[in-house]
Formats: sequence, structure tokens, C-alpha cells
Amino acid sequence: MAKSIIGALALASLPSALAFRNTSPYFLFSTADLNIPSDDADVARANAVVDQMASALKGCPTKTYFVVRQNGVSSADFSDAHRSAPRLASHLSGKSGFVKSTMVVPEVIEENFTAAGITKYLQSKCGAEVLSEDATASTSDKQRIVEVTFTAPPPDKDLRAPELGQRDAELQKLISKHADFEDFTVIYTSTPQTKFQSEHPPYEMENPFGGAVQMELKRDLSSHKRAEKSKAGLFERYQYFTPGLFMGLSAMVPLFLIVLVGVKALLSLEVSYFAFSKEMGPAAQRQQK
Repeated sequence: MAKSIIGALALASLPSALAFRNTSPYFLFSTADLNIPSDDADVARANAVVDQMASALKGCPTKTYFVVRQNGVSSADFSDAHRSAPRLASHLSGKSGFVKSTMVVPEVIEENFTAAGITKYLQSKCGAEVLSEDATASTSDKQRIVEVTFTAPPPDKDLRAPELGQRDAELQKLISKHADFEDFTVIYTSTPQTKFQSEHPPYEMENPFGGAVQMELKRDLSSHKRAEKSKAGLFERYQYFTPGLFMGLSAMVPLFLIVLVGVKALLSLEVSYFAFSKEMGPAAQRQQK
């Protein structure tokens, strides 16, 4: 038996900053004993999931196949599966006595993984006929495929769980109608949320004053627009050697050389100590007279 849905969806408890992008969960459960690896991967590419599914269903082990396509969901929507999809959680956790095989992949990297491709595979390998979810239950012995498509749940977190719970109940009714909970396989595929679906709609405050007063109170914020952040390098955004600074440095070089030469000339003068002594000879006495 594959691991339970709660353990498999442990990645959904990661912070939103670490969440995987362009991924969505994949579930499979069947009343037949399928050849499914016991160590389900937490993250897998779509082609690997398709290969495992094809290997498990190559012998067409059941009579009825439910190919479900749930749009616009992530593994976080099923982290509390007992609240958002209680019947699906019961089947995948092994609490349903008639379910013998399960497979859970919380994060499937989307490539060419579509419900339509799975339907074509079952048609070519098993010769199954396709029934719509609104069709009456078939009494023929021929294998059949019931295609189910669910639209994306609303972006609001408070509304997503009840909406998924309603779809979970609809799927349970279809299983009861077309298979009577005997000899069936459910292949539950999903598509990731788009950027528009993952973002909450902007909240609009009610204006009790009317449009005219609002126009009068508008402020001109054009002068307060923040400058766009430049991607240029540090030395490209700032000029460190301006023309004035360069000319000042150029003028200081010859002045420094002149001062250096003058100091060296003064230091090179050699005058004897007797040049500064008072002359006391006869010639000095005659000059004094």
C-alpha cells in the first residue's frame, strides 16, 4: 500500500516562498492489486508518472476507469484533505476496504501530462469506450472510461475547501453510479494554478461620499514618483573624478615639485660657522673709527 495522503502531502506545509511552481498533485487508487512502487516520490516529472501509470495499467486490470481533471489546484489545497476532500483522503489512506492500490505524487512537474492523453492510452490498450459523466450507467461487459472535468476553485482560501469538498462528493456519486464501488480505477490528474488564479482580487472600499468629492480630494502624486532602480554598475551611476577635481590634482603636481626643489636647495646650502662670527681684527677697528 502506498503512503497515506497526509504524509505524501507534507510538502504543502512548506512556506509559500519555497513552494514549487508549475506543479500540481496526482492521485491514483484502484480496487485491483496494481504493480505500483511502494516508495512514492514527492516530486516527479510528468513522463515518469505516465510511465508508472502505464506499467500499472498495462493489463487493463479493472472494468471502469475514471479519468479526472481538476484545474487550478496545488498540493496545498489537499494538505488538510480530511476537510477539503474527505472521501478522496479515505480512499488514499487505506480506510476504504475495497481499495487495494494507491499512488500519490504531491508535485508533478507539468510537461505533456493531460487527462486526454490518459484516455487515448486506455482506448488504445484496453479498447474502452468513453462515457460522459452525465451518461447513464452502462450494462455492457466492455470496459469503459468516465471522463470528469472540474473547473478551478475560487482564489479565496475560505471558499476553496468547500468547493473542493463539493467536487469530492460529486466524484463519489459518479463512482457509485458507474462502478458501484466495485472493479474500478480512479486516475485523478490536476493542473497547476495560473498567476491570475493564485492572486486574490483587489479589495475595493466602498465610497460613502460619491465620485465628485473623491475627485476633489485627489492629490497630485506625480512629483513623488520614485525613480526606477538603475541596473548599471557603481562606477557607471556615480562620477568620482569630475573635471574640476582632475584639474586641481593636475595643478598640485607641479606646485609640489617646485616646493620640493626649493626645500632641497635650502638644505644643500653649506655655510661655515665663521661666516656668522664678529670680526675682531685691525681692519674691523679701523672701520669702527
